[in-house]
Amino acid sequence: MIGRHSDLSVYKEIFNSSDFIKITLGGLLIPIALGISKLSNDTTPFIFSGILLVSIAINGIPIILEAVQGILKKKINVDELVSIAIIACLINGNFLEAATVSFIMVFGAMIEEAVSDSARKSIQGLIEVTPDMATVLENGNEVQRPVAEVSVGDQVLVRPGDVIPVDGSIVQGDTSVDESSLTGESIPLTKGEEDSVFAGTINLRGLIKISTTKIGQDSTIGKVIDLVKAAEQTKVESARIVDKYAAWFTPFILSVSILTFLLTKEIDRAITVLIVGCPCSFLLAGPVTSVAAIGRAAKAGILVKGGKYLERVASAQAVFFDKTGTLTSGEPKVVEVIETPEFDQEKIIQLAARVEFGSRHPLAAAISQKAEEMGLEIIPAEDIQTETGSGISGVVDGNRVWIGACSDAPIFDREITFVTVLVDDTIAGHVGIFDQPRPEARFVSGRLKNEGLDLAIVSGDHAPAVKAVAEQVNITRYYARLKPDEKMKCIQNYKSGGVLYVGDGINDAPALKISNAGIAMGLRGSDVALETADIVLLNDKLALLPFLIRLSRRMSWIIKFNIGLSLGINIISLGLGAVGLLTPILGAVSHNIGSIAVVLISASISFMKT
Repeated sequence: MIGRHSDLSVYKEIFNSSDFIKITLGGLLIPIALGISKLSNDTTPFIFSGILLVSIAINGIPIILEAVQGILKKKINVDELVSIAIIACLINGNFLEAATVSFIMVFGAMIEEAVSDSARKSIQGLIEVTPDMATVLENGNEVQRPVAEVSVGDQVLVRPGDVIPVDGSIVQGDTSVDESSLTGESIPLTKGEEDSVFAGTINLRGLIKISTTKIGQDSTIGKVIDLVKAAEQTKVESARIVDKYAAWFTPFILSVSILTFLLTKEIDRAITVLIVGCPCSFLLAGPVTSVAAIGRAAKAGILVKGGKYLERVASAQAVFFDKTGTLTSGEPKVVEVIETPEFDQEKIIQLAARVEFGSRHPLAAAISQKAEEMGLEIIPAEDIQTETGSGISGVVDGNRVWIGACSDAPIFDREITFVTVLVDDTIAGHVGIFDQPRPEARFVSGRLKNEGLDLAIVSGDHAPAVKAVAEQVNITRYYARLKPDEKMKCIQNYKSGGVLYVGDGINDAPALKISNAGIAMGLRGSDVALETADIVLLNDKLALLPFLIRLSRRMSWIIKFNIGLSLGINIISLGLGAVGLLTPILGAVSHNIGSIAVVLISASISFMKT
């Protein structure tokens, strides 16, 4: 109970709960008892004591039971200190103090939990946003079915104003979709046939028919919810220090209390030491702040998989970027095709499109779009194999066709990215693709430099293309033609350590994993990148990076400040209690003021502006 609210995974409406009513009732018995004590008859002392004992039974016994359960489970907690104080008051006949201390402690803990819950509103909203039912089309008929019973491939009808129940692609209709529940972006997106839509987002305008691709926990919002739940259970590094401190804190305070009694012979002073020594605010410093920061990030469209990753962002010295789809728009176009005598433009594009069929890489999308514009028939290649960081290959009409960066290809001194198409190890041609840098990339690089961070681009692309983007986004350090393992080495070799890596593709997964904190780009990034990354920019907005840095640094500062504040309050209160300047009741008040102050300071992070 007391001191156990550092576990913030329980959702409940505090002030509508039976606990709140019970605690309040127990508290109201105290002034009733005081009123009766003013009466003058033989039964008054018995009635006065009886009412206070009922109050203690309501608010004090649960604390004692929690302490006993903790001891039985071999988990010493701060409940033990308050329990001993209550029992000591009872033995000494101080029923009023025992009742008042019990009420103040449990009521204060409830306020702490209520304020803590307010810091997680944006997280809890994710859980509530997805509908339970879906309208499924069966043989032309509309059937209401639980979302859990919808299968991949089912066609789902979504009317204007409805929440989309599954991940899928639009097969009929066009609309505007509000994706703010996932991305934090309030501007609706226009969607048409073949566009992807996600569970938990809102269909604003048109009637659409969706072909289901993912449901439930496999859907994007399902994964987000699972990750956020896991994030709440992941302790920040500073909280681990607090845990070690708390392990010996209870025996220490108990020893101080006994010493105080032996030196002063005053039981009230010893009881006060037990109460004020309870390190609730100290235990709350890390968890409440990290949950508030994770919730604020979620509201902005940033998924953080645990507070410890925000701490790593705060201590980072550098940010390394992938190029394609990260610093660039991720919507490249084929601008040039270099032919060979044996293969013309159409054949080169057709071969490439057949091998790249179904790939989510931005360059693959550009080739597929070009094939569609040329009106080419695209039949998927057979035995498609992805060679991470090198390319992709497949069998077309009995020949092995490979696409990727080729060391034997001519060097093109232009900012266009060229990929080589090989047929049975013979060069068939080269496809030139141009991907415009994101409009905000230069602004982001400037803001990150102002935050004191070193910047670099690590890319598998040709040097001229990487150099051109680096110049446009004002990043002086860049590395080109890197394979995934070489990207990892580049991060490991950074002299100052503390590297954040930002990427979006399968070939970025190793770098995302090896960095201090890996940051993946958006809903449209590869599943591997999203699962490997520690932080995901759900709305694909690079401009949120400076905010993420500021949020992480503020979280780290608040945790340290709260720990210092908690220790300061505890030490001062211990001294005042030991010398008799604090009574047990005043000690309980000061204790809860400190705890609530820590929670309020932590919750303030929820109001940070992007």
